[in-house]
Amino acid sequence: MEGLETLSEYIFANFNIVYPLMAVFTRMSVFVFLLPGLGEQAISTRIRLVVALMLTWLITPVLDINIGNDWSVTTLALAIGLEAFYGFVLGFAFRMMVFALQIAGSITSQSMSLSQVFGGGMTTEPNTTISTMLMMAGITLLVTLDLHVRAVGMLVNTFETFPLASSPDTGKIAFWATEKTMSVFSFAVALALPFLLLSFVYNLMLGFLNKAMPQLMVSFVGMPFITGAGIVLLAITISGMLVVWLREFDAHLLGF
Repeated sequence: MEGLETLSEYIFANFNIVYPLMAVFTRMSVFVFLLPGLGEQAISTRIRLVVALMLTWLITPVLDINIGNDWSVTTLALAIGLEAFYGFVLGFAFRMMVFALQIAGSITSQSMSLSQVFGGGMTTEPNTTISTMLMMAGITLLVTLDLHVRAVGMLVNTFETFPLASSPDTGKIAFWATEKTMSVFSFAVALALPFLLLSFVYNLMLGFLNKAMPQLMVSFVGMPFITGAGIVLLAITISGMLVVWLREFDAHLLGF
């Protein structure tokens, strides 16, 4: 208790120095909790908080956060709320590319009649096996290629676009988020397009076969075929899907 009292006295004695750092830490921590690679559920919350704290101490010297100005408790509370909003928007922008793999995996599983196979994935909600596999492969590639380091560097540059405790333009941010969400969803459907075509051709042939031979139980014949053909097609196309996704992620960073 004496140590906490000493720490609180030190914080209030250096109010104008500690509180701006708390605002920067808020933006960084929310961003880290959503960033692909560092923000996964498999990583301990304490580890993610330590990473956010160390990154805050790393980038603070290069930021112009007006430490010498007078900060009040009201200003600090407003700054923390705004910084949490900025961190969420920036982190969600990168997390959307992982959502693209999740959506593509769900569409692929549905096309292969494997959507009922769920398991504990990388997110809090259960995902199909193919979605989990694609997300794990994509995040592994991101970490291997150090794209998460570039993302942190871009976060540093956002302090020029969104200064500390500045008011956001909610209209532009809402338009940007809507446009990005639409583009990510269309990109996810494009990734799963080969499996959608396979499912369409399969159901078309199954319909003709059912009309030609009504007494044949086509489901027992066709179900193993679509699953087996889908697995073969996935083995052929998964590397190309990940390469295209990496290029899109890189373009996403450049456009950011």
